[in-house]
Amino acid sequence: MGFLPSNYQLTICIMYSLIFCFSSSSAHLCHNDESTTLLQFKQSFSFNCSACDCYRNGLYTDNWKEGTDCCAWDGVTCDNTTAHVTGLDLNCKCLYGTIHPNSSLFNLVHLQHLDLSYNNFNHSQILPSFGRFTNLTHLRLRYSNLSGPIQSSEEEVWQGNNFSNSIFHLQKLQALWLGGNRELTGKLPSFINGTLRHLMSLDLSFTGFTGELPNSIGQPEYLEVLLLFHCNFFGTIPTSLTNLTRLIWLDLSYNNFEGPIPQLFSNFSQLQSIDFSNNQLTGPIPSSITGLPNLHYLGLGSNSINGTIPSSLFHLANFSQLRSIDFSNNQLTGPIPSSITGLPNLQSLYLGSNSINGRIPPSLFHLVNLTYLDLLSNNLSETVELDSFAKLEYLDSLDLSNSGLSLTTTNSTPSSFRNITTLRLSSCNINKISEFLKTRMELLEVLDLSNNHLNEELNPLCNLHSLKTLDLSNNQLTGLIPTCLGNFNGNLTWLNLQRNNFHGSIPQTLGYASMLQELDISHNGLQGVLPRSLANCTNLEILNLGHNFIEDAFPFWLENLPQLKIIVLRDNKFHGPIEQPRKRLAFTNLHIIDMSHNEFTGTLPSEYFESMHSMMMDDEDKSSLNYMHNDYGYYSVTIMNKGLEMTLVRIITIFKAVDFSHNKFDGKIPISIGRLKALHVLNFSRNGFTGPIPLSLSNLTELESLDLSQNKLSGKIPQELTSLTFLEAFDVSQNNLTGIIRR
Repeated sequence: MGFLPSNYQLTICIMYSLIFCFSSSSAHLCHNDESTTLLQFKQSFSFNCSACDCYRNGLYTDNWKEGTDCCAWDGVTCDNTTAHVTGLDLNCKCLYGTIHPNSSLFNLVHLQHLDLSYNNFNHSQILPSFGRFTNLTHLRLRYSNLSGPIQSSEEEVWQGNNFSNSIFHLQKLQALWLGGNRELTGKLPSFINGTLRHLMSLDLSFTGFTGELPNSIGQPEYLEVLLLFHCNFFGTIPTSLTNLTRLIWLDLSYNNFEGPIPQLFSNFSQLQSIDFSNNQLTGPIPSSITGLPNLHYLGLGSNSINGTIPSSLFHLANFSQLRSIDFSNNQLTGPIPSSITGLPNLQSLYLGSNSINGRIPPSLFHLVNLTYLDLLSNNLSETVELDSFAKLEYLDSLDLSNSGLSLTTTNSTPSSFRNITTLRLSSCNINKISEFLKTRMELLEVLDLSNNHLNEELNPLCNLHSLKTLDLSNNQLTGLIPTCLGNFNGNLTWLNLQRNNFHGSIPQTLGYASMLQELDISHNGLQGVLPRSLANCTNLEILNLGHNFIEDAFPFWLENLPQLKIIVLRDNKFHGPIEQPRKRLAFTNLHIIDMSHNEFTGTLPSEYFESMHSMMMDDEDKSSLNYMHNDYGYYSVTIMNKGLEMTLVRIITIFKAVDFSHNKFDGKIPISIGRLKALHVLNFSRNGFTGPIPLSLSNLTELESLDLSQNKLSGKIPQELTSLTFLEAFDVSQNNLTGIIRR
């Protein structure tokens, strides 16, 4: 008969293959014991999506049912030949509960892939029982609320094999992802030598791992991804990393590494991303950081790196694929190399907060793909036409604030910066609002022209409907505050107009900006009353009206703003009594309240101090400094502290202050003040308070400055105040008090 045509033969072969596959899958159903194991594991948890850090909600479907083939269940994979369960993917399944040592999960000894990421295992530990998965190649437990050290038991024996029962000794493991478990602690063991030799991906990011990286970290020859960012590692970066010649992604950022960056890059021909930012690295940028043809991202920001930027860094032959460079927040000096034009694919360049000097090389404006440019806080010395930067037609974000540049706007055109969303030009010696800012720019969200020499009216900016943050502080702007600022599509979250020459009343329309988080219109010439429409701004956190001529009663309705953290009414013409709060819990989130230099009268209602819960919290974590901010920047405020006027450029979240000085309050100081245990500054000076100093003030154990001077207080100075160990400034002069304070 001869041979059949080749296409026909192929068709017959495919048909036979399909028949074999179907018959195999139908013949090998899930093993009963493994089906029971899976159901028991499911039943050991509740389902609570609100408790899980999951990017999607994915509850179990109804096909996990007794009597059905578990190999067909969602998230379950079986071997086609043996029908053993080899894969279990329960990523984002809203599991909530504890993994116990006797969990049925550990009976699935044939597992090769296990993914339990983005669930909530309620502070469970990674137990020795995980060491039973001797066939495991991929273990993913990211963001699952695991805690404690990874446990191991040298004595436990499983299936006749002696081994250290820890996930770090699973011989076949290729991917180990534990990132996002902040309470997972311990040191990274010298586990690489002879173990995990097949490891290709290790993710310990956002965990509590600490200690020095073992030199053996450089031994897994197949390692492609090493993510150790946002941990507590310290010491020097091991030079053994140079052995990891297959690395594609290396991230050691947000740790405590110190010393110079080792010369370890010459072997990394496959590397696409390097991030050593936010450490304590010193010394110059290493010369070996060249010849990386596949590198897309180079991050060395927020260290103490010094010296100049190597011109070789910008040669196309060395970095043909480089997209992003971050050298910000270092100690770099010298000019921006003119060779920068050798990186035509560059999209992001962050050089802010250094000491870079000289002129901007014309070649910078040839980077046609540049979308992010940050030259913030440098020592550049040049007068540049702003429209020169508009040549970068794809520019999305530009920050030249305090860079040393002086910007002119004479050639600015309405068509400039059509793709810009963030424009920060603070302290650039600008004298005039650019023409393009007077047009309707649909994409512009952030505009900072603070600390310049603008002396116009603001109405030309009314076309910027998409603004979310507008900072025009420290200029000489005049006229009325435009009513249009409250109509910016409801997107405005940050409005800072302080230290200008605005006059007239505060527009009612500001109350239409319902997303507003910061409103600072201090140090102007504003008059009239405070518009009650601001009560609509329920997201407001900062309200600074200080140093104006506002003439109004105490704005009790501010107590309805649940997020309010800072109120400054200082140096206005507010008057009258502060009446009882209208609601049971008023000003619960306040950190700072300054009502000094007004004409308030009467007694202080004790109820207000009984509901200021944030000022009562003295158990906050003080080991790390956190600052008040939103997505667009840090909040700042000027206060009186220890007799001096201080500007807090960044406000530490644990800082709490009350200043009611220079008013006409009378009566006794409320005993309830003593409940504000987190208070750092208390100033009731220059009023008419009578009676004794409350003993409850001795409860203010965080107090640094206490000023009760120039009142009508009487009695003995309480010796209990000597227990205030942080008190540095104490003034009770010009009262009718007796006794002395011995410290």
